[in-house]
Amino acid sequence: MNYKINWNGSDGVFAVPDLAADCLKLASGKAVKLLLYILKNKASNETLAEMGKAVGITEEDAEDAISYWQQVGVILADGGLSPVSQTVTADTPSAAAKAVPEVSAPRAREKAAKMISPSEISERVESSEEIKFLFSAAEATLGKVLTYTEQRTLIWMHDYYGTASDLLLMIMDFAVSQNKASIGFIEKIASGWHESGIVTHEQAEREILRMQNYYSLSGQVCTRLGLERTLTPTEQKFVSDWAAKNIDIDLIAYAYEKTVDAIGKVKFSYMNKILLDWYGKGFFTPADVKKSEKKPAAADKVQKSGGEHSYNLDLLVEHAMNTVPEFK
Repeated sequence: MNYKINWNGSDGVFAVPDLAADCLKLASGKAVKLLLYILKNKASNETLAEMGKAVGITEEDAEDAISYWQQVGVILADGGLSPVSQTVTADTPSAAAKAVPEVSAPRAREKAAKMISPSEISERVESSEEIKFLFSAAEATLGKVLTYTEQRTLIWMHDYYGTASDLLLMIMDFAVSQNKASIGFIEKIASGWHESGIVTHEQAEREILRMQNYYSLSGQVCTRLGLERTLTPTEQKFVSDWAAKNIDIDLIAYAYEKTVDAIGKVKFSYMNKILLDWYGKGFFTPADVKKSEKKPAAADKVQKSGGEHSYNLDLLVEHAMNTVPEFK
C-alpha cells in the first residue's frame, strides 16, 4: 500500500481500539463516523442527537451506531467508552449513556428484540439456509455488502413480522427501483404489509403495483403542479387515494387549474372535492369535463330560441287571446 497520512494538517492524533478496526466489516459508514467523532471528542458532554448532527446523521442512526459498537464490545454496555475515554467515571455518565432517550414500552421491547449481536447473526447464517440465502440475495439486489444494522433488521423482519424471504426481496427490489434502497424504507413497507396481512405472492404483487402507481403519480403531481418540495403526509394520502381510483394526471392538473381559479392557491382538499365530483359523474379526462360544461350553454340557447321552432309560441298565444274575431 502506497498511501501516506498527511500528519502536517493535524494538531494531534487519537487512538482507535484494535477491536473497532476488527469490526469494520459489518459497521455501517454512519457507525464509523459516529465512533470517530466520539473518540476524537471523548470528553464531550453532547447528546446523541447533537453528535449525530455533527457528523450528518439522524438521531435514530446514531442510536443504531451506538448499539452496534456496544454489541461488539467497543463501547461498554453501561455507556462508558473503553479504552480511550478515561475521563468517564461512575459519577459522570458518558455522552452516549446520557443521550439515549426514553422510549415507550412497546418501542423498548422492539429495540431489545432487534439487539442481536454479530456473533448471533453469524450463528443464524450458519444454522439457517434461508437466512444465508436472504443475505446473499439481498446483497445482490442492493448491490453492496450488508451492514450489521441491515443484517439484524432483515432478521428482525423475517422473525418478528414473519415476512418470508421472497417477499422481503420483492420489497427490496421495489425500493431499488424507486431509488429508496434504505433499510428504513424497506422496514416501513414490511411493517405495513405485516399490519395489512400481506403474506402471499399474489397479495404482494398487487400491493407493489399499487405502490408503483402511487409513487409514479406522486412524482407527476409535483412536476405538473410545479411543487419544488416533497408532499406533506396529508397530500400524500390524497394522491394515494387518486392513484387507487386510477385518476389520470391530466385530470388532476385540470382540477388544479380550477382550484387556483377559484381560491387562488394550491389546496389538495379543494382539488380532492372537485376530483371526487368528476369521478362520481364518470368524467375521466379534461375533455369529459369540458364537454359537460358546454351542455348547459347549448340548452339555454335552444330554450331562448323556442326549441326547434323559428317563431315565438308565447307571443302567438297572447296575440290570439287579445284578438277579437270579426263576424260578417
